[in-house]
Amino acid sequence: MEEWPKHYNPAELEPKWEEKWLSKDFWEKIFKFDEKSNKPVFFIDTPPPFTSGELHMGHAYWVTIADTIARAKRLQGYNVLLPQGWDTQGLPTELKVQYRLKIPKENRELFLKKCVEWTNDMIGKMKTAMIRLGYRPDWEDFEYKTYSSEYRKVIQKSLLDMYKQGIVKIREGPIYWCPKCETAVAQSEVGYLEKEGVFAYISFPLKDGGQIIIATTRPELLGATQAIAVNPEDERYKNLIGKIVIIPIFNKEVKIIADEAVEKDFGTGAVMISTYGDPQDIKWKLKYNLPYTELIDDKGRMKNTGGLLDGLTISQAKQKMIELLKEKGYLIKVEKIKHNVLSHTERSDCLSPIEFLTKKQIYIDLIKFKEKLLEEYKKMNFRPERMSYYLEEWIKNLEWDWNISRQRVYGTPLPFWYCDNNHLIPAKEEDLPVDPSKSSPPYEKCPYCGLPLKPVTDVADVWIDSSVTVLYLSGFYTDKERFNKTFPASLRLQGTDIIRTWLFYTFFRTLMLTGSVPFKEVLVNGQVLGPDGSRMSKSKGNVVSPLDRVNEFGADSIRMTLLDASIGEDFPFKWETVRGKKLLLQKLWNASRLAYPFISGKHLDKPKDLNIIDKWVLIEHKKFVQKSIDAYNNYNFYIILQQIYSYFWEIVADEYLEMIKHRLFEEDQSALYTLQRILKDIIILLHPIAPHITEEIYSRLFGDKISVLLENMPDVSDIQEDKTTEELGNNIKKFNSMVRSAKISNKLSIVTPVNVTVYGPENFLNSIKAVEKDIKTTLKINEIKYINDSNEKIEIQTMGV
Repeated sequence: MEEWPKHYNPAELEPKWEEKWLSKDFWEKIFKFDEKSNKPVFFIDTPPPFTSGELHMGHAYWVTIADTIARAKRLQGYNVLLPQGWDTQGLPTELKVQYRLKIPKENRELFLKKCVEWTNDMIGKMKTAMIRLGYRPDWEDFEYKTYSSEYRKVIQKSLLDMYKQGIVKIREGPIYWCPKCETAVAQSEVGYLEKEGVFAYISFPLKDGGQIIIATTRPELLGATQAIAVNPEDERYKNLIGKIVIIPIFNKEVKIIADEAVEKDFGTGAVMISTYGDPQDIKWKLKYNLPYTELIDDKGRMKNTGGLLDGLTISQAKQKMIELLKEKGYLIKVEKIKHNVLSHTERSDCLSPIEFLTKKQIYIDLIKFKEKLLEEYKKMNFRPERMSYYLEEWIKNLEWDWNISRQRVYGTPLPFWYCDNNHLIPAKEEDLPVDPSKSSPPYEKCPYCGLPLKPVTDVADVWIDSSVTVLYLSGFYTDKERFNKTFPASLRLQGTDIIRTWLFYTFFRTLMLTGSVPFKEVLVNGQVLGPDGSRMSKSKGNVVSPLDRVNEFGADSIRMTLLDASIGEDFPFKWETVRGKKLLLQKLWNASRLAYPFISGKHLDKPKDLNIIDKWVLIEHKKFVQKSIDAYNNYNFYIILQQIYSYFWEIVADEYLEMIKHRLFEEDQSALYTLQRILKDIIILLHPIAPHITEEIYSRLFGDKISVLLENMPDVSDIQEDKTTEELGNNIKKFNSMVRSAKISNKLSIVTPVNVTVYGPENFLNSIKAVEKDIKTTLKINEIKYINDSNEKIEIQTMGV
């Protein structure tokens, strides 16, 4: 027989199986989505990660979840579609090419070429890391890149269809703008961050005499002030409503208006309405039809201030304005404060404050569908259920339509032309994919007004790209037969951090285009934290890479560690935990090595009469199998790992194997059959979580198929539960533990022969008598003396004493 190594060596054996899984034979027989199969389909929509080149722990987590679910579903008889895409276009890559490779974006063709080269290099690094973790999607047929012409065609076709619905429009108006990234952003990409700032108390002269004092965090926007607002119920200012105020420094006259949105207790209770300091300014501007003054340019520098602040950054302008106000006697006081500032939070390497600029942009109507969205999202089943709350709250708090224009280079071109009258003209479907900046428009002039047509040179928001993953993979536009089989997707897998982006936009777009929700289930995982329990951050020094010690502990141990938490919960990643998981796998390796000479290559039928010990372990085995399959169905992977400890380690390895060793050498058919059955089932049930070691053990013990994945989930319907046998097993465990503990407390070796006197009630004693021969052999007991007693205890004596 082939030699079985004493120690499991993941660095040697795991890459061997990863190579096998990538082979044509394994792909065709196991990992390929079979379009002609009549098996039920299970389609997982996995996140297309941005091509950063680094596979961080968050990636490793969802990769492990996706692969585990896919393997489990294959064992349950499903035809699994496990794709893997790459979110290829976006600002981070542009910045790398622009600043690291020193390629100017004005050299558009070379710039885009280098962006694609960079992207593919990053994909190669990430893909290698994914494979090393045992991840095996259908790379051959369902790997996609969002910059590809096939994918881009689907993106653009979806936009044309939404245009036909009348919900894609061009208009000029205020937008969220990131001066650092020099592009518009969507509401989903911004959030509030606490930053240091100032509260400047400024005296505004009244035209008829007197003053009104206003506290503001944006003194640099004085020149854009269009009105002063106070609360109509504020007794301090009721007599000032309608009066004229003179803006300090700029000598501009504006009116004091009353609006219930003004907080009486904030600052002085009187506020500047400037275009634009924050979202509330926009609401007031529209409500009162106020004029607009733009003081900030695309790069976040001041303009249109008559030379006072022009060219200064916002922070420089803020300080300069405070100095001017002080010099002219308008400044009452300045307080340093910490306050929430709207920032570009979607990009962790930006986090810059957001400004509001007025630009001509392309929008998709969103707000008018809020009620429909709030009703339809309930058709998707969330795991955990509480995660639906975050999607619901996001929909409720939407205030803006979706601005899909981005003022960048490396992105999907928006397939439209426009005229100065804001008529939006779509490309012809047969011309897709199209780049309007390089192609002629479908008409010589605007068909609505006759004005010349100009290309939309902006590219699409990246969420426009990734929100059609389900439509692209299911073949909505390209393969109606596949679409009918796979849509809606069985499962959307993602983290909490992209509920308001990837999940929401996919839900919204799919609903608009198909009339249906995109997924049956949404599985939302939590975050992997640093060993200190806080979010991983380079500045904190608590970042752990999943591949740092993969050869030492193995990918399977890492996967088990990542899955040993309830889905949706955040948890810390610690290498000590991984070490513990490797010890568990070594225990499985040892048990399999022990069984190897007795069961390898044998097809053992169930004997008519089973030994009572084998009956007991099979009852425990049935519980293990049923709980594990139920856990897979509910994505509770941690329960399977708990069962592996409580059943395999504590019952099979520590008790059962020790008790049947002598029967294995006697070729007892009951023991051989039972051992083969329970080990095979354990290997099958653990395989989705720890695929490498289970493939290796399976190939050595049961290798009549090329992979565990050609087996089925275990069937335990033939095992009869029996309370008497269960009680017997529990009593045996208790007695064995008592003997071992007694030997240890008497400083005796476990293999030291002893005589035992056991006290206990009749049923306890009868259990031991029923398997006395096995117990004596296992525990090295020469004689057992039984004494009926209400209390269970034992006494031991060494031989000859």
